[in-house]
Amino acid sequence: MVSLARRVLGGGACAIQLRDKVSPAATIRRAAAGLRRLCSDAGALLIINDDPALARDCDADGVHVGQTDASISHCRSVLGDSQFVGKSNATVPEAMASIREGADYVAVGSIYSTRTKLNTRPAGLETLREVASTASSPVVAVGGINSSNISAVAESGADAACVASAVTEADDPERATRRLLHEFLAARA
Repeated sequence: MVSLARRVLGGGACAIQLRDKVSPAATIRRAAAGLRRLCSDAGALLIINDDPALARDCDADGVHVGQTDASISHCRSVLGDSQFVGKSNATVPEAMASIREGADYVAVGSIYSTRTKLNTRPAGLETLREVASTASSPVVAVGGINSSNISAVAESGADAACVASAVTEADDPERATRRLLHEFLAARA
């Protein structure tokens, strides 16, 4: 995990999310500590998925929660003052509610079908466009994003894109990350 993160950060990724639903807690904590050091050295953000206590304990930059995970207010009560909370959303009303609840960013997805997370709900580019045009918080697109569609994601108004398989399954994760970043930024220009 840490060696893959090192390559992705070498390709220009500005954030890493630790999402591990199966490993023992001690293993996840060790990974979080390693990723914290790596991200700090690279000047990148470390985001912990669904675990505000771990985010606090490892001094992550923030936590990301889904619609059925811990509430934003609960996360705020656990986290330090400088840590942020992001929330997943599949609809415009969900995204607007997340912003009203105090989310520092809203993730919109699944933009495309994905194998990374099986229980996603489709959002699509139209939802992304609508959220991006009305949101007062940064908007992160998530779900099935790769080099064939990242330009459309950027053109739809996303401030950032979360990718998993497009880099983790690549022969050269560093080069794949660099290419995705270039394509995203070119489409945003």
